[in-house]
Amino acid sequence: MSPTNNENLNFSPTALQILHDRYLWRDDQGNVTETPKQMLMRVAGAIAQGDKKKEKKYYAMMERLDFLPNSPTLMNAGREGIHGQLAACYVLGIEDSMQGIFETLGHQALIHKSGGGTGFNFSTLRPKNAHVRSTNGRSSGPVSFMELFDMATEKVQQGGMRRGANMAILNVDHPDIQECITAKATDGKLANFNLSVGITDAFMKQVMEAEPGAIDIWRKLVTSAWATGDPGIIFLDALEKGNPTPHLGKLDTTNPCGESPLYPNEACNLGSINVSNFYEDGQFDWTRFTETIHTAVQFLDAVIDANHYPLPIIEETVKRTRKIGLGIMGFADLLYKMGISYDSKQAQRYGGRLM
Repeated sequence: MSPTNNENLNFSPTALQILHDRYLWRDDQGNVTETPKQMLMRVAGAIAQGDKKKEKKYYAMMERLDFLPNSPTLMNAGREGIHGQLAACYVLGIEDSMQGIFETLGHQALIHKSGGGTGFNFSTLRPKNAHVRSTNGRSSGPVSFMELFDMATEKVQQGGMRRGANMAILNVDHPDIQECITAKATDGKLANFNLSVGITDAFMKQVMEAEPGAIDIWRKLVTSAWATGDPGIIFLDALEKGNPTPHLGKLDTTNPCGESPLYPNEACNLGSINVSNFYEDGQFDWTRFTETIHTAVQFLDAVIDANHYPLPIIEETVKRTRKIGLGIMGFADLLYKMGISYDSKQAQRYGGRLM
């Protein structure tokens, strides 16, 4: 796609409407004060941090719509303080105490206000009706606290632009797992959460061997997923096998959409390459695709340093591992241009080559 001098660039009418409603900067009266072109110039300049050569590369890549970063970067790059929060994905740990739970709840609110989403593993919380020594009472269980976090999300509008998103994971060996599996059977319950069950290899072996307890959980899980779309599943042992920093602890939590396994207080910024853009005149431009990958990785890594983090502990944790997420979009459009059926072996092979 060739560069353009048009202030609207090559964005479609639908994309322009979304940009106008959610992404372009406004003045105190709510009037839009920048064009899509100025938005991308703002983003490129903020991420390049004074390096004019990088700024030019970043802008050209985005102007062609070969690559775009996640929403917080487009919305907030160039802002000061917490308003300059650029990452989409966060994970927060939860301590099994009232103080710990509400501290995490406050951190969730700050992250949602600044434009990020949050993931949690609630397996640290004691089960429903467990004894609480400090009050001589009974615990209400992790699902009740998921509802608390869900309610807080309803009250906090993300950066004034979009609602918060959450992931709640409960491990399959938690006593309250069946309550979690069926939590969304009530319409509207946990509406701001995706749910996932943390599955182990040992549990899957029990399912394969048709052990009654495991089979019962598995059937409920599958039935609920079919009926409501939740829960999903996350393979905990597979996460750990792919963990590049096992010395820092186990990975058992992801961001709201499940694509980024993160430690507590880690964040990850995302971006996507539009693979459809690289097919022109009957062939795929592998050279430009490769160059875009390199530039996009450089861009996403630079976001880590340009970001204004909502909490000091998050900045410290992020800069220790510097996780980024680079994905693709436009794969179906690419196959259409190439005349390849989406559900074909040829499409699988081409997808494998791209990745």
